[in-house]
Amino acid sequence: MKAVFLMRECVFPAKATEAASEATRAGLRALARSDLFTVLLDASPESPAHSSGLAARLAAAIEASGGRVDAVVWCPHPAGYGCGCWGANPGLILEAGARFDLQLGECYLIGASPMDMELATAAGVRPVLDLQGRSIGESLGDNCAHKDHPIATELAQGVEYVLAEERVSAQLGKPRLIVPPTPTEEASRPVVGTPVVTPISRLAAAANRRIRLRRSDVARWMSLLIVGGVWLSLGIAYLLAHLYRVQPFPEVVWYITLQFIPRVARGVLFILTGVAVVLLASRSFAHAFGNGQTGRRR
Repeated sequence: MKAVFLMRECVFPAKATEAASEATRAGLRALARSDLFTVLLDASPESPAHSSGLAARLAAAIEASGGRVDAVVWCPHPAGYGCGCWGANPGLILEAGARFDLQLGECYLIGASPMDMELATAAGVRPVLDLQGRSIGESLGDNCAHKDHPIATELAQGVEYVLAEERVSAQLGKPRLIVPPTPTEEASRPVVGTPVVTPISRLAAAANRRIRLRRSDVARWMSLLIVGGVWLSLGIAYLLAHLYRVQPFPEVVWYITLQFIPRVARGVLFILTGVAVVLLASRSFAHAFGNGQTGRRR
């Protein structure tokens, strides 16, 4: 699944909870009409204390502007905490990517600062710089390490670039992948704390539940289920064999237990039937927990 990460500053000015301008609202509406998963990121340690309630209010403000947000991800740590949420340690994006099974190499980040561009580059997503009415020098300064990315004057133009890139990819194939740089010694140091992820849309909630079912857990559950089924079958078979020897049955049981079929053929028939039932159960399980990513979102 592909996603567009929106830095909060590109949607809400300063600490406001209303979209900044008509150009911003136009960009949100254009993004809402696409099939791209939309994630709002807030990396600022100066932001007010976050909660699921605030995340819902931010999502509601975006929807009131005609946009859509599927999840809100923020850094809950104070300045100087040394967390791995943003910058050279792109935990905001990595956590969202793991939680919602995103293809980060084909995702986008629209940000407004050099730190946002560093965040995108470190995570391997495609950065787009939103100038927000400033000049390139005012936005990037003279020492920005990451300048090989599109630059938009406003959010609507940045979203237009993303959608154009998606149309080109649909016609000509996947874009060139962004290779994350080799972590520096400072970025390689152990970090503490993780970002907070709040699913908003039903799609995000379904993906959030699916990702918690690890393959190792599923394999363990299936193994125990099969072993338990085999032992249960053996127990029933022993009881039936005993009853056949000591207890007379009505004639209809002779037909129900397929006594008119040779034992070897009868055993093969039961094995094939059991395998078919197991495959049907596995298909239903996979459909229930792995098929919620298709289709358009509301």
